[in-house]
Amino acid sequence: MARAMSKTSPPPCCACATRRRVWPPKGWLGKRKSNMTASARTISYSVRRRSYTRCCRDTLLTRQRGYEITFTEPEIFGGSCLMKDGFRILDSDMHLREPADLWDKYLEPEWRDRGPKILSSTARSSAMVMLDGKILDGYKPAYRGGIYDATRIDQEIAEFRKDGFNAKTQLEAMDREGLDVASLYPSIGLGIMMRSEMDPKLGAAVARAYNNWLYDFCQEDPKRLKGVGMLSFHDPNEAVKEAQRCVGKLSFVGVFARPEPLHDLPWHSRYFDTVWSCLEELGVPMGFHSATSAGEVPQIGDRFGDNLLLRHVVSHPMENMMALADTIGGGVCDRHPKLKLAFLECYCGWVSFLLHRLDNAMSKGRFPTAGKLKPSEYFKRQCWISTEHEKELPMIIELIGDDRIVFSTDYPHGDSDFPEGVEEFLEQKISKESKKKILWDNCAALYNL
Repeated sequence: MARAMSKTSPPPCCACATRRRVWPPKGWLGKRKSNMTASARTISYSVRRRSYTRCCRDTLLTRQRGYEITFTEPEIFGGSCLMKDGFRILDSDMHLREPADLWDKYLEPEWRDRGPKILSSTARSSAMVMLDGKILDGYKPAYRGGIYDATRIDQEIAEFRKDGFNAKTQLEAMDREGLDVASLYPSIGLGIMMRSEMDPKLGAAVARAYNNWLYDFCQEDPKRLKGVGMLSFHDPNEAVKEAQRCVGKLSFVGVFARPEPLHDLPWHSRYFDTVWSCLEELGVPMGFHSATSAGEVPQIGDRFGDNLLLRHVVSHPMENMMALADTIGGGVCDRHPKLKLAFLECYCGWVSFLLHRLDNAMSKGRFPTAGKLKPSEYFKRQCWISTEHEKELPMIIELIGDDRIVFSTDYPHGDSDFPEGVEEFLEQKISKESKKKILWDNCAALYNL
């Protein structure tokens, strides 16, 4: 904006101006103070890197460096929103850090003695977990000793760690990264269910407790914090009941599962059909999300033993590759045409290759097939995949289009690009329209926002 702005008065087009802001003091979006009302939220924070574009009512303003600007921020879903470089941003896979006493406080009394015990008070991803009186494999000291949070991000999130990674720090992190809305996935909770022989009723209780805690967490700002529910697949009927509760009572936008299924059953087994039918009816996605450790369930990374680098690098994409092949090639998408599936924290560079291989194998007619459409057509109809900072993204868009790719920061995990994940994505050599789709439109379609 060429027009000079006063250092003390708001720009003339900003009819909702009410509070002073300094642009840009230190930090990427500093500490955020939020006061929610029925029509607006007044927040304060600071900027250091790029010009920060914000929608105030229906007018886009690019804030000039060094000027004080005052306004109340309108509601995100009321037609106006916080924007970075002109883009609304929805994180398809932002993580939170569960407090050490989560299940002690939220688990129903009859299950509390057998429930998860997080044997750490530091909210680190390396905490050991005891479940039903036994430390989960993958959380044992001998295995977890080499896992630590990368020092780069440790420095970035030190203040949040000090505050216990509560909902306020989650919102501060979102402001610092430039996120409007985030769908929330667990950290330790990704591995809690990875014991095939778990008592199904205990598994259901563990999931309920986590989801109740997550609901309370999201109440800090329910317009920005969107819950993704935990299910126990040890009993599909319990999973169905909890999915219905998550969406109907807790207003969650999806549910998640590890791509490594329980009981050595493939995801296309009829054992899971009641869950897929339920998610179809609810209209919410299943987010497949792997992790370096699979607990006590077989995982492709097992062949690397204690080499955590190899386990991490291989498990995330390859477990999701197998889940995609399983659900599409095994007929889940054909039997459940309204089911939504998301493949998260696995990069997207492999998806074109795998879909081509599935299409090619099907076209040769050598093998029985599980549907009338090509696998790539099922993917285009029902699936989404996340991206972070992949230099191959322009090529992937050229190969599969830009309608099924969603943006993710992976905050606050050690390999996240926080607090510059959005900025690095915006530097991608792709069209503005593709950026708009990946940062918001596709995520909004996935989570029905």
